Amino acid sequence: MPSATVDTHGSPGVAAAARFLDELLGRAESVKTTASIEPPLDKAHFDDLRRQLNNALGYDFTAEEPVDARKLQRFAVIETAVRDTFKSLITTTPIDSPDFVRVWNLLDILSLLSDCELCDPALLFWLVEELLDSQTIAGCRKVWDFLESRRERITAKHFKQKQLVILRTCNELLRRLSRALDPAFCGRVFIFMFQSFPLGDKSSVNLRGEYHVENVTIFDQETPVAGGDMMDVDTDVKPQKDKPLDPDSLYPIFWSLQESFNQPKKLFDPSHFASFKAGLEATMATFRSIKPEQPSKAKERLDKPVEEMDHSLKRKRDDVDDELASGFNPKYLTSRDLFKLEISDLAFRRNVLVQALIIMEFLLSLSPKAKEKLASVKNPNKSVTYSDQQLSEEDTQWATDMKEVIVEYLRQGVEGPYFNRMVETVLARDKNWVRWKIENCPSIELPPMTPAEFVETRAAATKLATTKRLRPTPVGSMSLEFLDDEDESSAMEKLKDPERHRLPELSNLKRGIDLDDLEIDMPTNDESKASAIEGKASKTWRALRIASKSKLVVFDKIEDDDKIDIVFEEKPLQEGAEGEQEDAVNGDAVFPEDRRPIVVVDATSTDPGSRSETVKQLVSQHSRVFTKVPTHVTRKPQQGEVNGQDHHFVDGQAFNMMRDGDQFVEFTDEGDNIHGTSKRVVEGIMDNDRVPVMEMDRDGAQQIKDNGFDARFVLVQAAEESAEAKPDELYESVVKDMKSLESAIFGSAAAAASRDADVSMADGPAP
Repeated sequence: MPSATVDTHGSPGVAAAARFLDELLGRAESVKTTASIEPPLDKAHFDDLRRQLNNALGYDFTAEEPVDARKLQRFAVIETAVRDTFKSLITTTPIDSPDFVRVWNLLDILSLLSDCELCDPALLFWLVEELLDSQTIAGCRKVWDFLESRRERITAKHFKQKQLVILRTCNELLRRLSRALDPAFCGRVFIFMFQSFPLGDKSSVNLRGEYHVENVTIFDQETPVAGGDMMDVDTDVKPQKDKPLDPDSLYPIFWSLQESFNQPKKLFDPSHFASFKAGLEATMATFRSIKPEQPSKAKERLDKPVEEMDHSLKRKRDDVDDELASGFNPKYLTSRDLFKLEISDLAFRRNVLVQALIIMEFLLSLSPKAKEKLASVKNPNKSVTYSDQQLSEEDTQWATDMKEVIVEYLRQGVEGPYFNRMVETVLARDKNWVRWKIENCPSIELPPMTPAEFVETRAAATKLATTKRLRPTPVGSMSLEFLDDEDESSAMEKLKDPERHRLPELSNLKRGIDLDDLEIDMPTNDESKASAIEGKASKTWRALRIASKSKLVVFDKIEDDDKIDIVFEEKPLQEGAEGEQEDAVNGDAVFPEDRRPIVVVDATSTDPGSRSETVKQLVSQHSRVFTKVPTHVTRKPQQGEVNGQDHHFVDGQAFNMMRDGDQFVEFTDEGDNIHGTSKRVVEGIMDNDRVPVMEMDRDGAQQIKDNGFDARFVLVQAAEESAEAKPDELYESVVKDMKSLESAIFGSAAAAASRDADVSMADGPAP
């Protein structure tokens, strides 16, 4: 049956183009015998398409390319013929029919013609747009199967001419889909756009900062009273702070918050902002009064077999009419009768509080400190900076306190810490995207590598990958010739010689390195100099390996690979440190029985000096046992600070990448002082046979506990100090605190009991 049943196309050129399409479709049927979308048609199946089209239209294909007017005329002729053929196919062939493969073949042919610039590049997507409009949701899934299988090919060329129609097609389809009933299909559409458009493309960016003001939450505006009468809600009555309300009283206050969530700009009105604060405080007070679900009961509910669940909660996709599902948009159930059940649901409360957190971030972006950060942005996007609005100090403090209350609440319940961590990660990423939008979306693509950089990089990689020929007798190795001895017992005794397996002394290696240096400075000949250079490298490497077990801390002071004299220096012993002297003599370090990482927490966050000095004394007195964990910070090094020893100084971009990659056991993002403790640093210290010691405030320690990181927690309670305390007295106080800390770590009757209980943050001081 012919692909088109049009009697006349109204133009000889269009009729010729239609016959040409029929010939290509007939050839496609002979090449592709299956009725499925795959495999795609290839250009090799149709020989020279340009010559064939010129012959069909009566053009001289040996001549030069036609002028723009003639090219546009050819585009119009082909488009008219294609549309006639396409409409005839989709009106006579259902998408479930095997004959619908002719439509897939037609779209493949248009893709090939587009790549050869024989038709409009966007013609394929114009037809796909019409095809999606003519199909049900089930048919749209099959059309999308075709687009996903051809995405790389149809977007490789002439993408600028196609991007607008691609974006329009995807948005029109998303408006038809239900986010509740078709989340997987919606995700496929979004992934198609993300894979087709560049990462920094502005087509999907809300540059003007518009809000979806049409999404209005409707709820009952009246309150029932005794006797069944109704009365209006008195909006002037403010709820009392920290006093939970009954569901009927909270109902209008709670749902009125959705207006602020929907239109944050209304918070610029002082009266509306005051009402919002009172409503959110009342909501939080009521939420906190609800008894959280017990983990055991939640686990029983989650472990309950699917067959035992209420069958009324199940819904089959096949039972839902496609036409109704396509117009369905999930909304909150705002019935007053359901409100008490809704707020008793932990998932519902979390959903609302996440909305509140977004508003808190919006308000804090208007604080004076946040405005100062934007002062360095050149030509900012004024639509989203709200330069004429600034939050007062009082309101900033309220937003900060409310954010902390919400975060603390989200950590409660089943998997609360994990849920809160995911929300924090999403909000942190969102703030980065908002900053990118404020800066007018600068390019985020890396600049291309210059030829000089490419040549240098390739030379370095080639040098590293060069295979080196092994020596018959490597430098520093011992001879195995004695194995040829016929007397097996004698050979075995020589193999057991302690000199073969005992680690050499650092002093012996130092003497060997000094002799090699002498030979290098005054060589006998070139061969002896080369041998001395290789021998020194071997001895240096062996010395560093041996010193890493006891003097790893001094490695940061090595500036030149050829000069490692610092590892041979003996550390002077402090007076009164008898235990350390004994360790140095015996060559053995005394480790605590529990070698988990230690988190030292200060009882007060106002003055962490006592905590820092105590940890410093502990590490210095037991340098072969404990190593302080340097945190990652985004600020610049201060005077006297060493990178890698005091802190790891990184930029904000690197810190965000580490945080998004879940590389921190805890992190704090407050203003410019952003810091975090890396998992890799802690694990690296443990791999080097040391006990990591971390010092932080209560919030950081709580994050470590919430994340399930296995560690020991010690709370340091500093003694009260008078303003007239002498330096000697302060030193004695620090030493006393350090001795108490040693007792808690190494073990005593009271400290062991606290250690077994992991020293809860609310339990008081361990030492």
